[in-house]
Amino acid sequence: MGDLYSVLGLNRTATSSEIKSAYRRLARKYHPDVNRDPSAPSKFAQINEAYNTLIDPDRRKSYDRTGSISSAAYARRANSVAAARAARRAYYQERADRIVNEWLQREREETRARGKAVYTTVTLFVSTFIVAMNPGLFEPTGIFWTIALLLLFAIGIKHLYTSLKEHFDHYTYPPPRISITRPTRKPSKRFKRSVAWGFVIIGYLLSVGAGVLIGLLTESFSSRLIGNTTIADALLYALVYPPIAVLIVDTMYRINLRFEDM
Repeated sequence: MGDLYSVLGLNRTATSSEIKSAYRRLARKYHPDVNRDPSAPSKFAQINEAYNTLIDPDRRKSYDRTGSISSAAYARRANSVAAARAARRAYYQERADRIVNEWLQREREETRARGKAVYTTVTLFVSTFIVAMNPGLFEPTGIFWTIALLLLFAIGIKHLYTSLKEHFDHYTYPPPRISITRPTRKPSKRFKRSVAWGFVIIGYLLSVGAGVLIGLLTESFSSRLIGNTTIADALLYALVYPPIAVLIVDTMYRINLRFEDM
């Protein structure tokens, strides 16, 4: 180990109070929880052994006389070093496990957010296309069905707005404010908000147009083609039914996630 007095930075005439003061100062400096240097555990063990030997009058006399410490002291020092190394390994292992768990949690949350966004947009576009292609299948047959449809539409519109806002807040950034005093920060999100709105609106209009066009080219409209009534119905139902479809699919998706968490 070397000279115990040198380990504590003392001379051989040091008093007990000086030994205690030096030990407290060095222990704070080299404690493994404070000092991240790989050699800190070994240094801390040497400081402990030097203190335990010099603070005890009998052991100090023996050391001053022989210049060595007992085999039992060597064993204690070895155990102290091993314990310090074990504590160090446990600390790094716990830290690594925490980092991995946090990363996995972020990945799970990101996967769920991405899945929900895909379900919302795909359901919106596909349901719009299907309704616009064959509106006759979705015509209300009674007053009660019409009232229920209007209630579901109101709930669906609110849900659709909330879902789109959630997705936009997660994946898009608003246009940066132009300032002559502050530098423009680089956006932390992937897409511009206006681009996302354009994607949703254009996708919806293309779904309506494709559905109406395919409906006109098939027999879907042939039995009910009276002026522009059928096309008007297609446009109306393409406005009413897709929010309801999104509401139903998102609800099923949430239920599925709850079962996965159980």
